[in-house]
Amino acid sequence: MSTYATLTTSAEVSLQRSDASQADALTHTETSASRSGTERRRALPARGTRLERIARAVLRRQWDRMLRREAAYAQFDAESAGSGTGTGGAPAEAALSLRQRVSLVIGTSLTAEAVVAMPDEAIHHAFFVEHRIGAPLLRAAGISVAQLKARGTDSAEKLAALGFSSLHLTDESFCTECVAAYGADAVLAQFFVSPSDAIVLAGSPAVELLGLDVGTLLLLCADRPSPAREVLLQCAPYGGARLRGVPPQTLIETGLTAPELLKLGLDAEAVRQQTLASPADLYALGFT
Repeated sequence: MSTYATLTTSAEVSLQRSDASQADALTHTETSASRSGTERRRALPARGTRLERIARAVLRRQWDRMLRREAAYAQFDAESAGSGTGTGGAPAEAALSLRQRVSLVIGTSLTAEAVVAMPDEAIHHAFFVEHRIGAPLLRAAGISVAQLKARGTDSAEKLAALGFSSLHLTDESFCTECVAAYGADAVLAQFFVSPSDAIVLAGSPAVELLGLDVGTLLLLCADRPSPAREVLLQCAPYGGARLRGVPPQTLIETGLTAPELLKLGLDAEAVRQQTLASPADLYALGFT
């Protein structure tokens, strides 16, 4: 082989070795960079995982607090029941639970600590009035009519003084409690006095519980055709036996006339059959 060929071959080999060395170096560099990047990523805190841990910790604390609160409620109620009375002289069934006591402070200047520490007999009707603890809060706290009565709210009039109205009587269970505590007559005397009361109660369970009927509801609507129409609308579906048992004179005294009755699905024949109205009664209503 000539000197030129030998030199050429040697140069090519050197060049190949140089390229291979550079390639190895580049590969090593890339591998190192990749490993470094991976290590850096591993070293960085996992954001999602950390937030999840924080959320779990918060939920765990909330759950623990709830369990402790429920345990405290149960212990307080058990101690009150075991004593045969509340922390005062109220019967055990009328004693306020810890949950009910704590609920009474919402929206008032009272503190939970003060109410929890109070003797049971100190939480009475005058206390409710003094601290403006009215119907919405008492209902939210789950305090029954029997509990209120045991604490001095011993009449329907006093119940009304706490902000209760005919609207609350549309709740069947509440109305039942009121009748049991005060009697239907006393409840009616306090909460059934205006056309608006008749509208509110019409079509509700209170009608039966209080011994009312459509005719009695319409008696509160004398010379008030608009409320009378609203009462009839709620007492039965369109048409129907809305006027069954209503004295024709009661219907006449409301001021309702034939055009309005026809809009309710009550023609002359329906009015005659349901109220036993005479031809003179029908004429007075505007039927000709």
